[in-house]
Amino acid sequence: MHVLITGACGMIARSLIPRLEKNHQVRLLDRVPPEQATMFTPGSGERRATPLVTKLPFIVGDQLDEAVIAKAVTGVDAVIHLAAAVSGDPKFGVETFRSNAVGTYILADACRKAGTKRLLVASSINAFGCFYWRQSGRPPVHTQMPLDETYPTCVEDPYSLSKLVNEETLATFHRGFGLTTAAFRFAGVFSEEHYRNTRANLKPTTAWADDLWQWVHVEDVAQGLTQALEAPSLPGFGVYALGAADTTRPEPTLELLQRFRPDLARNLKEPLPGRAPLLSIRKAAETFGYQPKYRIIDA
Repeated sequence: MHVLITGACGMIARSLIPRLEKNHQVRLLDRVPPEQATMFTPGSGERRATPLVTKLPFIVGDQLDEAVIAKAVTGVDAVIHLAAAVSGDPKFGVETFRSNAVGTYILADACRKAGTKRLLVASSINAFGCFYWRQSGRPPVHTQMPLDETYPTCVEDPYSLSKLVNEETLATFHRGFGLTTAAFRFAGVFSEEHYRNTRANLKPTTAWADDLWQWVHVEDVAQGLTQALEAPSLPGFGVYALGAADTTRPEPTLELLQRFRPDLARNLKEPLPGRAPLLSIRKAAETFGYQPKYRIIDA
């Protein structure tokens, strides 16, 4: 399969590329040349100079450049779209929304014209609206757990809105033009460094967290995307949460709910054995076999 990866210099792409180049012909796109690449690492809050070493075909260009995108998708069977502007700050709202929402539309339209068969797009748990950058300051409303893709969205910031709009764009291109599309709501993506630091510094939980203690290792994200790409059949459109199989806390999950949110402990959509996550990954598991391997505490 001929595959294009956008945002090729980012952390997720760097884990994805070695998996795909074994069995596919891979083409890369990023707005900076690989030798000038920097990478933001969640957990450290830093962007570091991290050149990408690759011999794969590499296109330098912006996702808002229609000519660049048209060239990039020519002859490809599938696209994995990871490029994004990441900021929930309203000061950068127009730039963020334009880059993410308009950029994804340009890409989807180019795929339609080129006859691309499958378009897989990085959404975010921010599309739920209940995690980060809530501008009102009001806490999110939860009535049951675990959280899944049926949760009514309540976004309040430009980044989260752009991701939600991207999901509607993908649904539209499937309904109208038959393009097979999927959006992936990644949990907070941990690098290997962040993962090891979290495992080494576990402490007893003292308070409820609106982030639901969700997380996912970058290698599990890469594996999930690979499984979706290679699935013999994929629904024409779907939104899938990709998270870990546990939480970032040492205690059993039901115990945490009973201690901090007994109202939710009484209203479970799924069983929560052991340290099961509060972000459900059942849909991805049932659709394309997603099974994250990394855990904060080994089973």
